Amino acid sequence: MNIKINFSMFMVIISLFLFLFPSTFSAHAYIQKSTPSEDAILKKAPNEVTIQFNEPIQPEFNSIKVFDFDGNRVDKEDGGIDRNQPTILKSGLKKDLPNGTYRIKWKAVSSDGHPVQGVIGFQVGDEIQDSSFVHNETKGYTPKADLIIIRWLQYLSNACYVGLLFFYLLVLPKAIRGNKFVDKIFLKLIHTSFVVLFLSILLSLPLEATIESGYHWSEVFSFRLFENILSYTTFGQIWIFQAAILLMLALLTSFNRNAISTKRIILSVCFCLGTALLFTKSLTSHASSQTNQLLSISMDFLHLFSASLWIGCLIGFVGLLPLRKNTETKQYYIQMIKRFSKWGILLVLLLTFTGVFGSLLHIPNLSALVRTDYGKVLSIKVILFLVMLLLAAVNFVNGIREKDKGLVASMWGELSTGLVILILTVVLTNLPTAMSSPGPFKETNTVNKGTKVTLMATPNIVGENLFEVTLKDRQGQPIKDIEQIHLTFTMLDMDMGKETINLTKEADGKYKENGLHFSMAGNWNVHVHVLTKSLESIDTDFRCLVGSK
Repeated sequence: MNIKINFSMFMVIISLFLFLFPSTFSAHAYIQKSTPSEDAILKKAPNEVTIQFNEPIQPEFNSIKVFDFDGNRVDKEDGGIDRNQPTILKSGLKKDLPNGTYRIKWKAVSSDGHPVQGVIGFQVGDEIQDSSFVHNETKGYTPKADLIIIRWLQYLSNACYVGLLFFYLLVLPKAIRGNKFVDKIFLKLIHTSFVVLFLSILLSLPLEATIESGYHWSEVFSFRLFENILSYTTFGQIWIFQAAILLMLALLTSFNRNAISTKRIILSVCFCLGTALLFTKSLTSHASSQTNQLLSISMDFLHLFSASLWIGCLIGFVGLLPLRKNTETKQYYIQMIKRFSKWGILLVLLLTFTGVFGSLLHIPNLSALVRTDYGKVLSIKVILFLVMLLLAAVNFVNGIREKDKGLVASMWGELSTGLVILILTVVLTNLPTAMSSPGPFKETNTVNKGTKVTLMATPNIVGENLFEVTLKDRQGQPIKDIEQIHLTFTMLDMDMGKETINLTKEADGKYKENGLHFSMAGNWNVHVHVLTKSLESIDTDFRCLVGSK
């Protein structure tokens, strides 16, 4: 009964963190619209250039500069974030710019602390200009070794800390909680995990300074730079909260040698605080960029929480493996496996459900699993999860049958797989999702009792795309009696009006056109209107997710 009461208390406190925690934040900014647009040809130079992002960008470490063909700056050097619209980066231009090619060189930091930068080229004047010096690009932050190591240590130590406390309170039999060997191993593991957690969070501040400023590690240890990070960035706000929790945990962890009754209360509080640290990771994950932030962040947290309990408990099982060699304590080790197996089923269900939910948010189609970096890493993570699940089933069967043959190998195998999965989790958190590059669009609608209309858009990104429509009758033959085909583009995320274009015939039933008709990343509706020579109409709509790169 006490176990159920304690666990209920844990879940109530976790719920409070979910619903009462301060404001949430977005992740991985990308350009929705720029003025001038990429490769635009203008009759007259504009007064200013603007870049609109999908989310507010941070007030520090951003820049926007404009250069002419000779590399001279032609902006007024007043670039910065629009005070009224924090999603817009803008800069004024000098008056009476001559005809020629220009490039906008920009840099911004998204709310999760990841820098993005790039170049946008445009032309003034109708005459053909040499634009070879302009290479349009958008580059995001690529996870480096220092980030992967430090944040993996943070994930691992946090999982170890929370999972071991869960293991001690709800899995470890009462009969051996006072055992000297058990207490020695538990205290050693919990203290080690706390020290690593403390150091990893401490190092995460200069790490973030290198990411946002672009400086080397030897250059970031500056009071002014740290002040800017802590005062003006999302990461800084989260880091201060994490530091406060660490101080409380440091104080409480030093008291865990007290009597059993007092220790349970202290460890319960430590569990809740460690869980709060886990929750702060979800506030700067991809989930926080979704429209329904409460749901997506909650699901992301539950996924991370479930994985942490699983991995932390595995560390407890591996640490206490010597118990199985002792005749008096072997029964308790088998009992622990049986007790954890019940929790294990719940954790697997949570991991599966929340994992599928997250994948549907960040993977637009199946091809993205093999075509994008995010999809490839996620695919490997899913495969390793299945391997981990298989090893867990082996351990479960051994526990039910009260056998320990091969238990050491399967326990270490399950734990090692989980540690690799944590590395992949770090990489996924710091990679742009597949939504930013969903890949070429191709979809077929069946209308008018069997007529098949197929729309293709390649590469399906902001800028120039190839649009192709193919028409086939119910027998699968190309439709020949076509008078004309129109495409009408409507942006669904913002009112930008409508644009209609005509397609050019390439072959019977096949029509194409190149153009800059996707001017912003996001959801678009493409209406296909076909008029036959007999004046019959064929109409259908396609909803297309356009990527930023």
